[in-house]
Amino acid sequence: MDRDVMTNEENYCFDVAGYLHVPGTLTRPEVERLNREIDAMGATEGMLGWPGKTREPFRDLLVHPALVWYLNQLVGQGFILDRAPEVWCEETCDTSTPLVGGNEPRDPAIAYYFQNGRRFSEGVRVLWALEDVEEGDGGFVLVPCSHKGNVATPEEVATGADDMGLILQPTLKAGDLLIVALATVQGMRPWQGEGRQRLLSYEFVGRGVIRSAGTGPKTEAEPRPEWHADLSAEQRASLYKPGYQATT
Repeated sequence: MDRDVMTNEENYCFDVAGYLHVPGTLTRPEVERLNREIDAMGATEGMLGWPGKTREPFRDLLVHPALVWYLNQLVGQGFILDRAPEVWCEETCDTSTPLVGGNEPRDPAIAYYFQNGRRFSEGVRVLWALEDVEEGDGGFVLVPCSHKGNVATPEEVATGADDMGLILQPTLKAGDLLIVALATVQGMRPWQGEGRQRLLSYEFVGRGVIRSAGTGPKTEAEPRPEWHADLSAEQRASLYKPGYQATT
């Protein structure tokens, strides 16, 4: 990046709205390659372990310089991948599922708050747009400012029965980056666009956050997948999980 820290406007946007839109983060060739590999594999998940070079662009996104720069400031240095990447498209998204997130009741594993002059954003969803999303297309939606809410999300809003005029559907261009606090109410609505829907989703949390620790000795004994051996040191660091065997 050409500056040391996020601008006041970027900080304000994320703090107030619960999300940050970073246009043009990926180049056209990068977007084309990601789409090409997804089409070639015909799959929407498991890409970190795909064979050969098909997995490389997805691994590169774990430590994309722009993403790392933002996550170090929003989540904190030492952030880790908490949910493996997956493609969000019409075939994979269950739009009947209610929106998730919200600050009430507070979930410490995804909470957003300020304390003693320090920001704590325990988790974020990172969405890479691989196709354009125009106004009115549907797909991914969120409720701005809900990461600070003190009232539980009304059922009608979560299910889509009545959005109360609160729902925002971000417009994106292929290559854009959208960072959304996990405490922000968010989810999928039916796709109405003329083009193809394709978002690539990753979830990151702070280094000390464990949202799903597992049970019993499995967390200490479960070995790493074979494909971990091919990761760079930086990529491996992003997969660190406290309490799991050989993840340091």
